[in-house]
Amino acid sequence: MFIRFWAFGIVSFGVAAGGLAQVASPRTTTTCEEFERDVKFDSLAIVDSMWKIIYFWSNTTEVRPIIFSLIAKKRLNKFKAVVDAIAPELDVEWRRAILMMEPRPGVQVILLHATTPGAFRAIVKMEQRDKVRPNPEPLLKFADLRFKLVGRYLGMMCCEDFTAFVMARMDELPTTEEKCLAAANNLGLHGPGGRSYLYFNITRTEL
Repeated sequence: MFIRFWAFGIVSFGVAAGGLAQVASPRTTTTCEEFERDVKFDSLAIVDSMWKIIYFWSNTTEVRPIIFSLIAKKRLNKFKAVVDAIAPELDVEWRRAILMMEPRPGVQVILLHATTPGAFRAIVKMEQRDKVRPNPEPLLKFADLRFKLVGRYLGMMCCEDFTAFVMARMDELPTTEEKCLAAANNLGLHGPGGRSYLYFNITRTEL
């Protein structure tokens, strides 16, 4: 079953601003077309590292490290078997599968290469681990994603809802609000309502 959800939904930010384009005019916020312009993206450059979201425009975020890996044939076949069993009518171009993203336990995202560098058609599979056993079938969703790597920072935008995320490797996390914002600016991400992981950590502590 395909429903509306997103992989980075483990921790709610309450009244955070939401997607970039939901709260301001297009003249002051980044669009997917602007974000992907002149992108040079190498999938090999982001694997074998643990990434953390350091800045985001979204109602939810992920606090755990995020892992990207080249998709092995055995893992792809296992993922494909689940999709074929739940939604056999889908026409998935499995030959385009390049990467697997794992935001947290129970969530896997297969990234299918699209037409331009950094553009991916993603299939999100979320296990319903909080449900009463026997566990129901996983939730599935397509997502239209854009990735950009500038220097040591990785940007990601979801083109359906214009949520956006800036990531850094776990051993290279910026330590100030200014550095987090600078990373977002370097990736070309602009708009009101953005929050850093530093601000988010303080907010969680105070709740």
